[in-house]
Amino acid sequence: MRSSSIGIDLGGTKLLLLCEHAEAIYSTGIGFTPDQLLAHLDNFITQNELTPSSIGLAVPGLVNASGDIVLSDVLPAFNGWQATQALQPWCNTIAVLNDIKAALIQEFSHASKDVTAGVVMVGTAIGAALMVQGQPLTGTCGWAGELGYLPIVQHDQIRRLDDLASGAALVKASGLQPTDLALRAHANDRQVLDMIQTAGAALGLGLASVIHLFNPSKLSLGGGTLQLPGYWEAALQSAQENTLPMLWQACELNRIKNAAHVVALGAIQAGLNHPQNHS
Repeated sequence: MRSSSIGIDLGGTKLLLLCEHAEAIYSTGIGFTPDQLLAHLDNFITQNELTPSSIGLAVPGLVNASGDIVLSDVLPAFNGWQATQALQPWCNTIAVLNDIKAALIQEFSHASKDVTAGVVMVGTAIGAALMVQGQPLTGTCGWAGELGYLPIVQHDQIRRLDDLASGAALVKASGLQPTDLALRAHANDRQVLDMIQTAGAALGLGLASVIHLFNPSKLSLGGGTLQLPGYWEAALQSAQENTLPMLWQACELNRIKNAAHVVALGAIQAGLNHPQNHS
C-alpha cells in the first residue's frame, strides 16, 4: 500500500480523483449523489492500493467551517452533506473547500506575498476566488466569490450571470448536450457560435465588475466553457470595453495552463496544509 495525498475535484459534469500515482475521471450530473462519490473514491483507493495520508475535497458550492456542504446548485443531492464526517472512514486528515478556492490555492501558491489576484472558473456554473494583498478574501462566512449570482439586467429583467454566461446556460439555450454543443461549435454552426459569443460577452461584464471592485494585477480563468470557440475572445473584448482603461491596463488576464487539474491539485494542497498535518 502506498501512502498518498488525494485530491477530489467534484464538478457538475465530472468527478476527478487525483494523487501522485494515479487519476480517474467519472461522469456526474444533476442527480449525482454522495454515495456514488464515496463508491468511486473507495474503488480508486482499492484499485491503486493507496493509504490516504490526507484527502482534499473541492466542491461547487458553499462549504462551512465544519466541512459541511451548505448549498450546491449544480449537485443538489449534496446540500447539507457532512463531507468531513463521511470521508473519515478513509482518512482522518480531511479538507473540504469550495472548488474555486482550491484553484486559487494552486494557481497562486508561488505568488508574491502582497499580490492582489483572483481565479474565475467557468464550467457548469461560474465562481471566483480572490487574494487581496496576499490574503485570501473569504468574507464573513467564507463564501465570498459567488460571481455566478451577480445580478445583470437583460431585456428589462434581472438575471444572474450564471443564467447568461455559464456552461449550463448554453446547454439550456441551445437544447444540446455539452458534447454536441462543442461539436456544433467546432463545425462552425453559426447559431451556436452566436450563442457562445453572447455568453462570453456576458462573462466579460462579470470580469469588469471584479476588476473595478478589487483592482487585481492578475486574473486567471479556467473551466470547460472557455474551450468553446469564440467564448474567451468575446469575454476579453466585453471586459475591456466595460472596464476603465487604467484598471484594465493594470490587470493581466490569462487562461490557467493546467486547467484540467488545477482544482484537484489545489485540493491536494489544502489537505497537505490541514492543521492536523502540522500538529
